[in-house]
Amino acid sequence: MKKILVPTDFSECANNATDIAIDIAKHYGAQLHFYHFVSVPIDWVHLDFAQNAMYPDVTDEVNRVQKEMKKLVQYVEKKGVSAYSYVDFDNSTGAVGKYAKKNDITFIVMGSHGAKGVQEFFLGSNAQKVVRYSEVPVLIVKSKLESLKVNDILFVSDFQEEMTKPFENVVMFATMLGAKIHLVYLNTPSDFQRSWTIKERMESFEKLASGHFAKSEIVNCLFLEEGMEKYCEKNHVGMIAMATHHRKGLSRTFLGSLTEEVVNHMDIPVVSFPI
Repeated sequence: MKKILVPTDFSECANNATDIAIDIAKHYGAQLHFYHFVSVPIDWVHLDFAQNAMYPDVTDEVNRVQKEMKKLVQYVEKKGVSAYSYVDFDNSTGAVGKYAKKNDITFIVMGSHGAKGVQEFFLGSNAQKVVRYSEVPVLIVKSKLESLKVNDILFVSDFQEEMTKPFENVVMFATMLGAKIHLVYLNTPSDFQRSWTIKERMESFEKLASGHFAKSEIVNCLFLEEGMEKYCEKNHVGMIAMATHHRKGLSRTFLGSLTEEVVNHMDIPVVSFPI
């Protein structure tokens, strides 16, 4: 984990993500890359000076953003972490992913306004898109955290063999945090599985978790969201970890729109690891 990308809109929740990213960067000796998107009506990158003068409002906004990015870099470097900033004018769906791939980013940390919907760039929907399309792990932070100290991580899965590799990354993350891992299968009427079948699948994951294993449990619930929320409340879970299929959303446990629901509505941090 040598390069960490932090998409930002300079909002409070983005700043929360920045502080967490600093903690992780210090642990790994990583560099932070700040990324901000500016919406422009023209091909801003290739404009000459005269054309810039034709769009003073855009010029002012670009200058403002560049100043904010400079402040962020200075703030981080005072904390003893190397930092770099980039202003993008690409509004395509995979713009963040393109930057990450081009610059060998290995981890993404970003804030999300979630369902509250403040009208700034990184709304819940944008965090969801980054999670859905990212080829590297993504940590979504909602509220202010003094530090990334988590005692218990919830890994919800169907525990199929394809989940093994991302789970190994979950274990590495738990090791960094000094956290225990809860293995949970959410058993719903619409996708019911026999308990002995799931328990058999869980056994290999319990072994992989090794010293970080807390417990495994099958939770019967009507809806996936409901089961996850209740489990988190009852067991004081501080973070949710999940495995994602690149460009296909999540596996059975978070089918379809539930990918967005998890990121959008859960108040605790959510970290995704691509398969």
